[in-house]
Amino acid sequence: MKPVAMILSGLIVYSTAVCQDIVKQSESDTAKVKLWTIYPGYVITRSNDTVRGYLMLKNLVANQDKVCFYNSPEGNEKDRIKYKPKDIKAYKAGPRFYESFKFRPGVSTYSANDANAYHFVIRTLDGPITLYKWFYETTGESEKRVELDTANILNSKVDLTFSEENLHSITLAKFPNGEFVNFEKMLIGFKKKMSKLVADYPELAKKIADKEEGYRWADIEKIVEEYNSWYKENHKE
Repeated sequence: MKPVAMILSGLIVYSTAVCQDIVKQSESDTAKVKLWTIYPGYVITRSNDTVRGYLMLKNLVANQDKVCFYNSPEGNEKDRIKYKPKDIKAYKAGPRFYESFKFRPGVSTYSANDANAYHFVIRTLDGPITLYKWFYETTGESEKRVELDTANILNSKVDLTFSEENLHSITLAKFPNGEFVNFEKMLIGFKKKMSKLVADYPELAKKIADKEEGYRWADIEKIVEEYNSWYKENHKE
């Protein structure tokens, strides 16, 4: 790994470990929310208790590693609780809902040591098949946001108020049977794997198996929406 990348990695860990208030607030390009802002929300504990309070919505990358919980909207540092993905099942900060899953991102910015690590992933579509996204930027893109102080690494600066517009993402899903799927791993053999996962809806499974236009790997959100509509219609109580 290049020295600058190693320094960047250390800086990101250091910067996300401290839930400091950022004076400059930038507006998200994707959800029209203010980043680095405290929103009302809640956490769901490992014992399924819901604890309401106020949480720091940082950005789509930083909120995947840690979230800061407060008892008041002022964000008093004395009552701050920092939650990592292994600590809780889920949390909601403003309009964004995150769940904790164990998976390996499989991108160059994360090492093989992350294979058994938990990550917060944002829920993008709720339903019988629930969709999530995990966001990242390349090492090169991250390096552009770093102002290094080689004499004292802790004096270096990382721009954490970047736009979310150009981030890359991985799509994940949880199926009705509880199976958790990383669609990046289904790029090869998608028609066979996906048609099997939705086999209870034969018409949709056939469209995927036949590689019909609009039913391929790039159309996963459309496929899931179609499946969810069918499932809800045919599984009414």
